[in-house]
Formats: sequence, structure tokens, C-alpha cells
Amino acid sequence: MYVIDGYNLLHALRKIPGELPKDFGRARARVIALLSQFAQRESTKVRIFFDGTPGRLDDGDLDYPGVKVVFCGPGRESADHAVREFVLNAMEPFKLKVVSSDLEVAKSCKLNGAKVISSQVMATLLGKLTPDRGEPARPEKPTRGMIGDLEQEMLNEIGDFEEFQRRIEQGD
Repeated sequence: MYVIDGYNLLHALRKIPGELPKDFGRARARVIALLSQFAQRESTKVRIFFDGTPGRLDDGDLDYPGVKVVFCGPGRESADHAVREFVLNAMEPFKLKVVSSDLEVAKSCKLNGAKVISSQVMATLLGKLTPDRGEPARPEKPTRGMIGDLEQEMLNEIGDFEEFQRRIEQGD
């Protein structure tokens, strides 16, 4: 699992020309979308911590596969503190990869057993994900009790699962 200091990574990505939109909210969404692509490609999960609050969001704005977004809003700890606490309280901190260029965060997380990757290194990895620097495609929003289009197409193709299994066993 990757544990990420969100705005630290966002600022590192801003150093790569053309990687992020100028609008702050859209830039944050682009970072999350890139992390979702990364999580899916690497078969991992990502937890990203941001300082402050998300501002005005529409339903599903932060719903990206593989990524859990946490805001450390007013009256709560900073994202730096939240990252350190997450690692400190982890059952298996040695399985965590922390992305931050903050020296105090890096030191604390290393002492607790996590691997630390600088935000600039992660930004370079994310910058290589897509040749298209346009807006990220919105992920399909899952609906409880519904299946995605691909799964539905597969079911339409094979029909009833028991019937499909019987056909395979008989070599049809």
C-alpha cells in the first residue's frame, strides 16, 4: 500500500511541464486519477492525505478505484501528522511505501519500518503513466447491486453460469 502526502506530491507533479491543470481542484483530481491508474497497474492500494478540506465537490468526485482520499480538515491534524500516525498504527508498517519529501515525515516513517519514496520520484513515475495529458476519464461509478458493462457483456455472452460451466465440462 502507498501512503501519500497529497499536496507534497501535487507540488512535485507541478514541476513536470503540462502534467497538471492550472486550476487547483482539477489538479488535485488529476493527481488522484493518476494514482488510481498507478494502483490498478501495480495491483496495489493508495491512501492519500490532504491538508484542509476538499471544498465544494460533486458526488463521486473523489471516487477512484484503488484510492482512498482523506482530508485532514479544520480542527484536525495536518496531512504530515496523519501520514505519520497511519504508519505508526499500521499492523505491518514494513509493507507500506510512504510518498513524501518532508524530512520529518520521512524520518518518522522509516523509523517505524515503512519504505519512503520522495514525492519527486513518484511524480516522475506518475508522469510516465499516460502520454495523454488531457483531463482524466472519470471512472465508472459503481452502483450497489449493479455490475459494470464489461461484466454484463460477459454474462450476455455466456448466459447462465451453471449452463456455461456445464458446456465447458462437456467441451461444447
